Amino acid sequence: MIRSTLLAFLATTALLSAQDDKAVADIVAKVNATGASLAPISADAKTYRFTALNVAKEFTDAGLAPLAPIADKITSLDLARTKVTDGGLKSLGAMKNLVELHLENTGITDAGLDALKPLASLEYLNLYGTKVTDAGAAKLSALAKLKSLYLWQTAVTKNGVAALKKALPGAHINIGWTAEDDAKPVAVAAAPAAAPASAPAAKPAEKAAAPAAAPAAAAKPLDPALAGKAVVFNDVIMPILEAKCTSCHGADKGKGKLRMHTFADLMKGGGDGPTTIVAGKPDDSLAIVRANLPKDDDEHMPPSDEPQLTKEEIAILKWWITEGASDTVTVAAAKKTPDIEGIIGGFIKTGSKPAAAKAAEKPKAKPLSEAEKKAVADLAAKMQGIGASIMPLALDTEQQRLSVINAADKFSDKELAMLAPIAATLSWVDLARSQITDAGLATIGKFANLERLHLENTKVTDAGVAQLAGLKNLEYLNLYGTKVTDAGIAKLATATGLKKLFVWQTAVTQAGAKALEAKIPGLVVNIGLSEAEIAKLTAPPPAPPPAPAPAKKEEPKKDAKPAATPAPKPAAAPAKPAEAPKK
Repeated sequence: MIRSTLLAFLATTALLSAQDDKAVADIVAKVNATGASLAPISADAKTYRFTALNVAKEFTDAGLAPLAPIADKITSLDLARTKVTDGGLKSLGAMKNLVELHLENTGITDAGLDALKPLASLEYLNLYGTKVTDAGAAKLSALAKLKSLYLWQTAVTKNGVAALKKALPGAHINIGWTAEDDAKPVAVAAAPAAAPASAPAAKPAEKAAAPAAAPAAAAKPLDPALAGKAVVFNDVIMPILEAKCTSCHGADKGKGKLRMHTFADLMKGGGDGPTTIVAGKPDDSLAIVRANLPKDDDEHMPPSDEPQLTKEEIAILKWWITEGASDTVTVAAAKKTPDIEGIIGGFIKTGSKPAAAKAAEKPKAKPLSEAEKKAVADLAAKMQGIGASIMPLALDTEQQRLSVINAADKFSDKELAMLAPIAATLSWVDLARSQITDAGLATIGKFANLERLHLENTKVTDAGVAQLAGLKNLEYLNLYGTKVTDAGIAKLATATGLKKLFVWQTAVTQAGAKALEAKIPGLVVNIGLSEAEIAKLTAPPPAPPPAPAPAKKEEPKKDAKPAATPAPKPAAAPAKPAEAPKK
């Protein structure tokens, strides 16, 4: 009787589990059909991440309703740039396991933050560009596990941050570049001008009283002849863009529909319209906004693995936009502060371009033959049939990117082998959380033009990594959560183009990472934070030492004569204050 009851219970449990899996699958299909993305974070499909990135302009509060039945399964939610309001955030209260939440550039206000109080597992929150104030930030003190909070371009002040830090001492709270920072002069490295021969040497006391740094303009004065001929856009702005931007947004490539190699293209903007440069409004210009974002933000530009704009270059771009973003004004005619004049002086002192050299451009990919185009189209259709996707890396290139994010649970070595006929066309491949093994990486080893490869949370081991050693064009490799060790990554020493390698939660040690970095110049191997480092970052501040007890004053004994003490020396008379000048 007991055995039959137990069997019946197990059968019922299995049936309910199957029904639950089907219900979740139906929700995933329904959400993805709208253009948003709901996908499992790992192969076991127990937790999910949601992003409305591709439908942000049309995504409203109503778009959150389909997520309600699986609210407790969602750990990452990206609502950035959507039309979600304070009212929509009420549905987030059921997401008790939510760890990461993006709300940047939404209309969220202080009132909406009340809905976040139940999110006890939340560790990352981005409120960049919202209408949150100090009063709203104070409501976040209930989020005890919060580790990262971004408040750029909000009304939260340093005082508001200080108050919140008291409640969340382990959290990193970033309010970005402030008006106070803008007012600070930008330092420009320069050799001090030689003193006139007749000038006496400065005394030590005089040196101490001198300003900490000479004005930039004095350090790098503008040559009047050059300043009269030089055009700000052509001779100052354009060289910066060529060095840091046009490799992805230029004549040969227009990522995000944006090109920046001419003034007309720059002002036209990209997919968001004419917002890259908004004349007179640097804070509304995406070129400045994205350059000032945290480097780990997906919207930060240039990408974190590319050469970054310097503080001086950002200052110059911001100044040019503020002054009207002209393409004709000369350096001599432009209105300049001493600091800006100093920076420009460094840029055009010899009539040359900025010191930052233009990055070496990659050779343009060979055009595909008709047969190759047909092979790509056929395989794209097959991949779409299983939930994966093959699409052009950019609108103006025939190089392809593969993503299996929506087919990770069924994408294996067999499906990967199907891609061999178009190996040369694949530049970016995302196999994260898929079912591929070391055997499948033999196919990846043939992707000669591969630049970016995601293998996080797969079953890849050292044996599989060895098959990637010949990928000379590989720049980015993510092995997070795999079974790779120091011996495995050592085999990548011949992948000399590698710039970024992520090995969080693997057996790779700091010593192994340093050894590989020594063999590949410019490589950064990120092994994440150790348990000890995490504990150090999140530990509460030490309690202040107790105040010493006041010394007990002894009462003099009766009839006892006081001990003779030497007469105290007279205290030095205070310095006489200087008299005010007589009228």
